[in-house]
Amino acid sequence: MGQLPFEKRSKEIYIKKECETDWNYGQNPNERSVKELLDFGIINLNKQQGPSSHQISDYVKRVLHVNKAGHSGTLVNF
Repeated sequence: MGQLPFEKRSKEIYIKKECETDWNYGQNPNERSVKELLDFGIINLNKQQGPSSHQISDYVKRVLHVNKAGHSGTLVNF
């Protein structure tokens, strides 16, 4: 399979400033509990045609047994 146009471009990473994290004000993301990930995380879904974004948010709430879920972003048809 061929590459998409954005995959063909060369990329450079620019680092403005290196710094250390003060763990008194945060946590290593790899050490977060499942509850913390669900409370403060983002789930990226590739929504197919059919159900609305609102319906997908409702499905997510029911499947994950959470009180809040929402959607944002751009819906694009390819």
